Amino acid sequence: MKEEINKKYLKEKQYKSTKYLEARIKIHQFTKNKIGFHEWIFSQYDLSEFEKENNEIKILDVGCGTGVFWKKNINNFKKYKLDITFTDATEAMVEKEKINTAELDAKKKYEIADIDNLEKYKNQFDIVFCHNVVYHAGDKEKSIKNLKDCLNDKPSSFCSITTNSEKHMLNVYEIGRNLDKNFPTDRIIDSFTEEIADKMLPKFFKIEKKIEEEELRVTDWEILMGFVASGVEPRGIKLVDNFWDEYKKIYDQEFKKNGYFKIIKRSPLYICKKN
Repeated sequence: MKEEINKKYLKEKQYKSTKYLEARIKIHQFTKNKIGFHEWIFSQYDLSEFEKENNEIKILDVGCGTGVFWKKNINNFKKYKLDITFTDATEAMVEKEKINTAELDAKKKYEIADIDNLEKYKNQFDIVFCHNVVYHAGDKEKSIKNLKDCLNDKPSSFCSITTNSEKHMLNVYEIGRNLDKNFPTDRIIDSFTEEIADKMLPKFFKIEKKIEEEELRVTDWEILMGFVASGVEPRGIKLVDNFWDEYKKIYDQEFKKNGYFKIIKRSPLYICKKN
C-alpha cells in the first residue's frame, strides 16, 4: 500500500534513520562545480557585520539533518564565535548531527523540535538556517512566520532558506514513472518548490535570491539506485519485477554514450530579512 507524504510518514519511515537522507546527499558528489552545494551556500552570505561586532553569533538550525552543512563549512566558520542550537524532528538526525559537528568549535545544543512548533525560540537568533526543510511543514505559511519570529531585531539578522525547483532532478523520477505506474508521482519537495517559494516568502520577508543550477554527472550505478530507492523503499511500494534491470539499461545506455548519466539540478537560496 502506498505511503503518502505526511508528518507521520516523514518521522516514522523517511527519517526514522539517516539512511535515505544520506543516500540522497551522496549523489551530489558528482557535481561539476568547484565547490559543493553546502560550501556554495556559505559563499553567498555577507557576514561582515558580525565580524565588526565580534560578538557571539546565535544560530538556530531548523531541520539540521545529518550535519553535512557544518561538516563541509567547518573551516569557513572558524573565525566566528558561535552559539548554535541544532534541531530536528527525529532523534536519529540529531544523533548523527552530534557526530558530524563534534569538531566544530562552538557552544552547541541539540534538541528535538519540529518546524511547525518553534514558539520556544522566538526573538532569540541572529541567523536561522532552514535548508530544504519548509516542504516538510504541515502549514507552510505558519512555519515561515515561525522562522521569521525566531530572528531577533538586529539589522544584520537573517534567515537562510533553501529548496529545489520543480525541474530539479526531474529526469530521475520521470524514468521511474515510465517504467512502473506505481512509482511515486509525488516528491517530498513538491509542496514547497522554488516556484511556490517565490510567491510565498515575500509575504513575510525581504528576500535576496541566489541560484545554483548545474548538472550532476553520475558514474556509479549503485549510488543512483540508492537515490531512486530512497523515495520508494520507505513507502513500501512494490515495483514491477524488472524495474531495476530496466532502469540500469537506461543508465548503461547513457553512460556508454556520454561517459556519465546526467541529472539536471536547480536549487535556490533565499537570504531572508525581516520587512
